[in-house]
Amino acid sequence: MSFKYTIPYFLTGAAMVFSAGHLIGANGNSEPNDKKSACVKTAVHAPENSINSAANSNADYTYTDNATLMETPIEATAQRYDVVYTRANGNQFKRSGGTRAWRNNNPGCLRYSEFAVAHGAIGRAGGFAVFPDEETGRRAIAALLRSDGYSNLTIAQAIFKYAPPHENDTQEYKNHVRKSTELPIDTKISALNDEQIMRVVKIICIVEGWRPGHETNIKTDATDSVKTYNQFSAVQAKIMTANQYTR
Repeated sequence: MSFKYTIPYFLTGAAMVFSAGHLIGANGNSEPNDKKSACVKTAVHAPENSINSAANSNADYTYTDNATLMETPIEATAQRYDVVYTRANGNQFKRSGGTRAWRNNNPGCLRYSEFAVAHGAIGRAGGFAVFPDEETGRRAIAALLRSDGYSNLTIAQAIFKYAPPHENDTQEYKNHVRKSTELPIDTKISALNDEQIMRVVKIICIVEGWRPGHETNIKTDATDSVKTYNQFSAVQAKIMTANQYTR
């Protein structure tokens, strides 16, 4: 299985109660069989206060121009093994091939859960969360490591929890993290600074498997575009309200 904290500018961060999420283990195979993909089931516990923190984090909103916001994916759905993204302007595109991590913009292969939604997930595919972009996915991993369920663990313990041996080669996972990050594996997660946390996140993403496939645009019905635009406008209004406190 596997380990960015962000609340995308286009989400409202509605408060929810956290439930246990699921992450996965790594291997390099691609689809068509998700059981053979880079994302393999592994249970993990997200922070209980993750939803409330998301709801109260207006400071995380940043101002973004309308053109960029309109290109932002705001919804994602599964289409067999593929993932279809819908942008705020109504346009759609599909990701096929590659690994589940890439198709879902989910480099840590986090399971779809309330925790994932609170940290930017816009849908699910193959049981895993779909994020609007890779950066949001990476921040979700960092947020997980900073959560109460992981922060008091050592790196070794965190990896054991993130990628348990009944579904992963946990020892090899530990060795890879230790060698690649050059961090003592008995260091507590809470003792790591942001740069060190992102070192760990980077290696998790590598171990979980990130291999690009191909992306194709989908012709969208004009009615659907208007509907999506109206949905985006409602979300944008709340974003701008949040920005009043941060600009």
